[in-house]
Amino acid sequence: MPSYPLVVGAIMTAIPETIDARASTATAVARMSELDIRHLPVMAGDELVGILSQRDLERARAFLDSAPGVVGPNVGDLCTRTLLTVELDAPLDAVATQMADHKLGSALVLDEGELVGIVTNVDMYRCLADLVVQLQASQS
Repeated sequence: MPSYPLVVGAIMTAIPETIDARASTATAVARMSELDIRHLPVMAGDELVGILSQRDLERARAFLDSAPGVVGPNVGDLCTRTLLTVELDAPLDAVATQMADHKLGSALVLDEGELVGIVTNVDMYRCLADLVVQLQASQS
């Protein structure tokens, strides 16, 4: 059997980059590009208020391209406020199922209400690949 720790805390990106809700979409685009990421938790001070995805930014760009002269929204206006939050010790299978059922690209990881990480579909794919390799090795 695989020995991989099957909890979110084992595969998450710890202490993820965040962005202030008042930031511009241009700032968000530049930050996501610079960091080569597709999800940014959105904060209002110390409070987690949403998540901004690359898809959110693409939708905003499509709207703004069709409405010249309209001032773009800030990150807080654009972000998704319905969040999937999970605890550090949440089982990977349950989190993966929730992400798939709701077609989400990420879940935010909390510890006693504080943001401590993010797990994305890419993290899940890497974990799956590692588990397959371990399973194949154990069958050899």
